[in-house]
Amino acid sequence: MSRFTTYAIKEITSSFLFLSILLTGIIWLGQGLRHIDLLTTNNVSIETYISYVMLLLPKITLLTFPICVFLSILFNLNRLRNDSELIILGTSGKSEKNILIKPIILFSSLMFLVVLFFSLFLTPNSLKELRYKIIEIRSSGIHISLLKEKKFISPTNNFTIFLQEKKDNEIFGLLIHDQSNVNKPQTYIAEKGKFITSDNVSFLKLFNGSIQIYDSDVNRVSEVAFDTYNLDLAPYSKKEGTHIYPDELSTGDIRNNLKDMPISSYSKYQKEQFAEFHKRFINPIYIIFYGLLPLLMINFSKRPDDSWRYPIIAVSAIAFAVQIFQITFSNLLIDNSQLIAFYYAFPLILIFITIIYLYKDFIYLLSNQNV
Repeated sequence: MSRFTTYAIKEITSSFLFLSILLTGIIWLGQGLRHIDLLTTNNVSIETYISYVMLLLPKITLLTFPICVFLSILFNLNRLRNDSELIILGTSGKSEKNILIKPIILFSSLMFLVVLFFSLFLTPNSLKELRYKIIEIRSSGIHISLLKEKKFISPTNNFTIFLQEKKDNEIFGLLIHDQSNVNKPQTYIAEKGKFITSDNVSFLKLFNGSIQIYDSDVNRVSEVAFDTYNLDLAPYSKKEGTHIYPDELSTGDIRNNLKDMPISSYSKYQKEQFAEFHKRFINPIYIIFYGLLPLLMINFSKRPDDSWRYPIIAVSAIAFAVQIFQITFSNLLIDNSQLIAFYYAFPLILIFITIIYLYKDFIYLLSNQNV
């Protein structure tokens, strides 16, 4: 490997890492703010919230990595030209494309393997863990970790709890308001409470308190004192749907689900799995295309001193159009499984056309010599 190849890969990699951290961080922060209701509405701990939003990262990187590969190569080609390094390379007797294509292909191939690993293994597993975590959070009901001292906490819309102090699994100075029965809301007051789980049943054992029940039909409040009272927590737990989406299934699970089944017999859910399965293999191929695409700027420039403003706009427009087509075609594949061959062929055709266009002058010269 030549010194320039090592130098180019190092420069592209550093730009890629910077852009990836920046772009991924911005999107991740936005996604984290979208789920901030877990802290405010569901009252989960900050540790649980952080572990939840961390699971969003693999899916976000699948979106940002192709963009960052394209932008990092585009930026470095433009920098090499502005610093006159491309002109110096041209004086060596080799074409700029021949010198640049090796580090670009090596870097793009490495990123292809990284994105393929993310697509096949890491992202599905993180999304599956994310699904289980959200089910756990939404369905966990009332737990001592959710409660804060001297604060009103509402784990559900019809249940509010206030406490003065908590210690280990015990809480002190309790005030609980239950509006599950609109006509007969109940208020619990107790000196002490303790969370107990027995035979998969959770309840709050209250000590030395009273229950005040307001009957709206007769406009009267009745009060019942108690030494101990077991408050069942099951009615105050939210039930979260357990449906697993195709992108949350592992690649092996999808393969087993579709094994030995003709495409014509697929249900809607199986068609979604079919499209998701092949998308995981096909989308990483576009990385090679996004890596080669900036090289077209050299072909778009007629002279070494020409401005690269329009070539940059042109290759950026091409990348954007391909990205839109890639997303659209992934959705179309769900209801048009017969297009699967074209779905695989399209990124390969793009790569082939790009290489042909890069070396069209050489191909034209070679064809004339043969004639």
